[in-house]
Amino acid sequence: MSEPGNGSGFGGPYDVSGGSRRASAGSSPHDPFEPPERSGLVRGVAIVTLAVILGILLLPSATRAPLVVVAARSAPPARQGPSSTTTSLPARSTTTTTTTLAPAKIHVLVANATSVNGVAGSVTTFLGGKGFATLTAVNALVKLTASQIYFTAAGSVAAANEVASVLQLAPTTVQAVSAKPPVSNAAGASVIVIAGSDLVTRFAAASTTTTVKSH
Repeated sequence: MSEPGNGSGFGGPYDVSGGSRRASAGSSPHDPFEPPERSGLVRGVAIVTLAVILGILLLPSATRAPLVVVAARSAPPARQGPSSTTTSLPARSTTTTTTTLAPAKIHVLVANATSVNGVAGSVTTFLGGKGFATLTAVNALVKLTASQIYFTAAGSVAAANEVASVLQLAPTTVQAVSAKPPVSNAAGASVIVIAGSDLVTRFAAASTTTTVKSH
């Protein structure tokens, strides 16, 4: 018979199996070696710390202005206008046709408007040698320093210019069509030359000055 207090009996204070069962029945689901109060405290501190960190991170983003992201636009390609093609045309040659009248068809009357004898006669002879149809020289009704050339209804500006060119006179010596030549009679003439002092040097037959009208 065993004595109370013997470690070998069941139900004694030293019963290992029974003690183990009682400890398992009354223990918490947590770590058996960690007190329940300490485990809960650590968990709470961790939660609070996480909440504080999240609050710090979220608070600036809620108060600052939102970021505006602007995408850089690429410039559109430059528009090209229609291509122009320049075509060089060959230069055209301009031909000026000058109408030349046959001298034989131009009837010229020469009048002396100087005080030197024979000027009109010398001019008439000279023009006859150039092929012009000449009339008998006469005296002009005026005295002139610069020669003048007139043309009648039977003549033309072209005929008057041709006579002026042969006499080496400027085209300005040809008078207007409405101008009346200073001669008493111009019958049969298409062009009338009033020989002035500018023709004396070249066509004077004599250097004698006379008061009598001379051809």
